[in-house]
Amino acid sequence: MKNNSKSIKIFTMKQEFPCGPQASCCGPIGQSEKEVLSLKSEIEKNLDVTVEILDIKNTKNLEQHPQIFELLQSFGWGAIPVIAVGDEVACVGQSSDINEILFEIKRKL
Repeated sequence: MKNNSKSIKIFTMKQEFPCGPQASCCGPIGQSEKEVLSLKSEIEKNLDVTVEILDIKNTKNLEQHPQIFELLQSFGWGAIPVIAVGDEVACVGQSSDINEILFEIKRKL
């Protein structure tokens, strides 16, 4: 049975190359669909929860979650993905350590 006491959301955006895919001045922003789905799957599998993915480019998502909007205003695109548990931010930015992400989410559950 899924633990639905608090909702878990991943705020992200589709990966883009602001200077073009071959540009050497900067890398991509956002996450690939594969990265996001893998993160969602790992969280759901390890914590027995349901995870919702929200696109930060959808203004409605930011209006409904002002703490995420403020975070993005302060730290820019480097803050994504943002993982929230209920109304609390658990993780900010990309991490290759799924155990760290799971630990931070557990602290908020």
